[in-house]
Amino acid sequence: MTLTTHPPAADQLLARLREQVGSPEFGERVVAADQDGRMALGNVDVLRALGITGMPLDRSLGPEGPSVRLMIEVMETLGAVDPSTAVALNMHWVGARTLSRLPSFPRRDEALAAIAAHEATICGAFSNPSAEVDSRRARLSCRIEGDEVVLNGRAGFGSMSEAATYAMLGGMVEDSDPDDPQMVMTVGRLGEPGLVLHRNWSAMGMRGTGSNDIECRDLRIPLADCLVVPISSVQEGRGIDPAIVAFGVTAIWLGLSQAAVDFTVDHVTHRYGYMAEGTFNPTTAAYRADEAWAQLGLGNLDHWVGTGRVLLQAMADRIDAGEDVPAPDLVRTLFHLRRMAEEVALGVMKICGAHGYVTAQPLERMVRDLFGGVVMAWKTDQLQLTLGVGTLGRPIRFTGPAGS
Repeated sequence: MTLTTHPPAADQLLARLREQVGSPEFGERVVAADQDGRMALGNVDVLRALGITGMPLDRSLGPEGPSVRLMIEVMETLGAVDPSTAVALNMHWVGARTLSRLPSFPRRDEALAAIAAHEATICGAFSNPSAEVDSRRARLSCRIEGDEVVLNGRAGFGSMSEAATYAMLGGMVEDSDPDDPQMVMTVGRLGEPGLVLHRNWSAMGMRGTGSNDIECRDLRIPLADCLVVPISSVQEGRGIDPAIVAFGVTAIWLGLSQAAVDFTVDHVTHRYGYMAEGTFNPTTAAYRADEAWAQLGLGNLDHWVGTGRVLLQAMADRIDAGEDVPAPDLVRTLFHLRRMAEEVALGVMKICGAHGYVTAQPLERMVRDLFGGVVMAWKTDQLQLTLGVGTLGRPIRFTGPAGS
């Protein structure tokens, strides 16, 4: 395995990002966005100005664009301070990469040019609407009328939608061959008639991702601005593509986990006096950092964050080296980092106690965001099951960080 080296432009980009993310203004916008349940739009503007939003299309960062190692380093840096914007950015990058692989059509080319110039971002809603539990209703209907495609329906979890210029849209054509239905892929312009952004995102954690519902109400798009193909003609993407998306998400968990551990170390170092010990003894008050149980808990967190970083960076380097990484290795890395986020979220609460978990402290938001990142607990079990099946020598697939 060869370690990934960054071109000078990439190192300079990371240095500028770290400077901006570390500024008081950047962090203040995160707090305000979390309190208001809205995206930190000012932070998205910073990412545009730095040249972060167009990274997947930037050939100055490498002959085929940025390395996976560079992308996870950006996500870890951003995730330590503003994980919500990092999640939205990761989904925008998915949209940009998807568009770049589609055949040319006018709206696709328009959106790609704007993204490459760091002038626009894109979102896509392909999940259940936020208040809908029946996945059969989580899709767009498409019909062709003359030289137009008409889209209707509502989908959810459109991360980045509050700051987006464009939206990826797609669905199956009504009344097409049931054995080989036609699929439509197109690009909507946020604000055009018939394309509705609901601004209804509300969650316990990750409040600032802008993961709103997007609805089409007789949205009419010229047929020439759509890709309409039989589903049988759609080739499955590279097996590594879902892994690149997934490991961007895990890098956010890593950055946020490290920030939570750093807070915890500082908190227990200064937490002194009543109830700092396991049992009340006013004659032997101590710092919480001197308690064996706190040291034991910190040792556990250090293990998970340290091994998580090593695994993730090694995986990125293997992908960048062009290795055909076996599915078990991909699954094992994702499973470990999900477990890391779970251990850190619960562990920092236990170590810090009530004085750490109040809204006056940043840990309260960090814990909500960590749990918000791994909210689907069944996914951890599913990954463990997948590893067991693979250990038996049976074929397994890598399915990403959240849904299956």
